[in-house]
Amino acid sequence: MKILIADDQTRRYERLIAQLLNEGFSRSNIHLVASANDARDKMESITFDLLVLDFMLPLWPDQEPNVQHSIDLLFELQNGDALKRPRKILGITGDISLMPDAKANFERMTWNVLEFSERDDAWSNSILASAKYLGVTGQRTAVEGADVVVVCALRSPELDQILKLPWKWGPSEPIDDHTFVHRGTFSSGTRTYSVAAAFAPRMGMVATALLSARLIAALRPKLVAMCGICAGVRDKTNFGDVLIADPAWDFQSGKQQQQGDSASLAFAPHQIPCTPLVRSHLEQLRDDNAALYEIHTHFEGTSPGNVPRIVVGPVASGSAVIANGNIVEEIKKQHRNLVGVEMEGYGLYAAAQDAATPQPSFVSLKSVCDFGDAHKGDDYQRYAAYTSARVFQLLMERFGTRLLSSEQPQSKRGR
Repeated sequence: MKILIADDQTRRYERLIAQLLNEGFSRSNIHLVASANDARDKMESITFDLLVLDFMLPLWPDQEPNVQHSIDLLFELQNGDALKRPRKILGITGDISLMPDAKANFERMTWNVLEFSERDDAWSNSILASAKYLGVTGQRTAVEGADVVVVCALRSPELDQILKLPWKWGPSEPIDDHTFVHRGTFSSGTRTYSVAAAFAPRMGMVATALLSARLIAALRPKLVAMCGICAGVRDKTNFGDVLIADPAWDFQSGKQQQQGDSASLAFAPHQIPCTPLVRSHLEQLRDDNAALYEIHTHFEGTSPGNVPRIVVGPVASGSAVIANGNIVEEIKKQHRNLVGVEMEGYGLYAAAQDAATPQPSFVSLKSVCDFGDAHKGDDYQRYAAYTSARVFQLLMERFGTRLLSSEQPQSKRGR
């Protein structure tokens, strides 16, 4: 098991190396370099199992770091044949938000992206978990399951708000060659339950369906939920309202038909309801005005004046972000009670419904951050992600014992 760490601040890895040695890794197989060219020299002759690559490397140790040197190295590993490509690559940076373009390249070409912090060891624990996973790959070791799985479409703000729940979250760790999760626990009644959370590599139904299917197959959860943000229907919803998708469907599903010189889409939506048992318990929470008010008042940041509500109703999924009120009006023709539009929920519902027995319960709880029209903005995205996460917390901590019992009924088929 060979590891290469390419970072001009090599001292920050002293504790990680001690952890690796404690786990039985050989110090002679852990290589540290401080520049892009030093990394190239190593990979010309050695095939590493894991490369940890800093976002900003100098070309040579005595030069200033630049993100382009790291990106050039990634492209060379992906497209060239002069270097021996490592089995897996982890990107690392001190502040992901400062380099959005570099982040996009790293997420596309690496296994996972980590954020270094001097305040905690989450980043080093994630590297350790990744190394241990690669060290046992091929030995058919069983993956630890989870009672609950949470899927998000975005790392920020959606997964960020889930990880702020007081559920003893651990660092991200791989469960297969493609998927990283954060694991935590929560209590409901007298019992403690396990939970795993992950975000999709990109927005949309396909990415969410594939991720959900992998998580369900690997972790065998009793309940899988999607939390995050969505567009609401004006006059039916307000900023921060948490929409329970029942049913969910792909509003772009149908058949293209030619009518004279123009083409039109004959809609044929396949609607999937959420698990009735989960819906009924969310309806119980809908009237808990005190709990919803407490959620509203504890948010730190820009928030609307209204207290969030729990709204149960039809939510349509599509393949593109909606910023046109006329399109929302067209979608209403497929279900006159439409309350929201987003991009992923139907993918999660389809994956859960088609999972092998025993199928998990499933639900989407997304919160309104805009109304899918020309006035679409980002002002309330973080607040919406927060209310979605906190309503899910309320659901699981209050009713988890009922929802996760082995006697719960199987999910119904779509209609």
